[in-house]
Amino acid sequence: MNKLLTGQFFIFAGGERKIMKKNEASSVLQVLAVPVFLGLLLTLVLMAVCSFLILIGKLSSTQVSNLSLLCIGIGCFIASFLAANLAKQKRLLWGMAAGICLFACMILISLAWFGQTVDFIRILINFTVSVLSAFVGSFFGASMRHKKYKPNHKK
Repeated sequence: MNKLLTGQFFIFAGGERKIMKKNEASSVLQVLAVPVFLGLLLTLVLMAVCSFLILIGKLSSTQVSNLSLLCIGIGCFIASFLAANLAKQKRLLWGMAAGICLFACMILISLAWFGQTVDFIRILINFTVSVLSAFVGSFFGASMRHKKYKPNHKK
């Protein structure tokens, strides 16, 4: 019998062929890696665009903190939306985990700049924005319905 008709599909990971059932739990790497990477990439690109707009004078330098919150919020929203959409079970939790992982990545990048003082109030504000946008992204990602495969039965 055809594997697609029985609800199984192939996953090629590391050159190994494995049959996985559709209702089998997803691994952490499968659900979090791509969404967190894309969310981080989007956040950094948005921050670079905002920095360029400030540099050429289109935006005021007094808006840096608000723009960084906006960029982090959008990145966490997208990461959590994608993770919740990819997950098979516990979609809200996977989305929240992606948003929190993205926030942790941003903290690590921020701490990599030597000589900078750490403002714990600012970190708390960024964390709050990240968690709220991750919750909203998780909610929307989890509420999207997946199309179910319906085999075409020809007689």
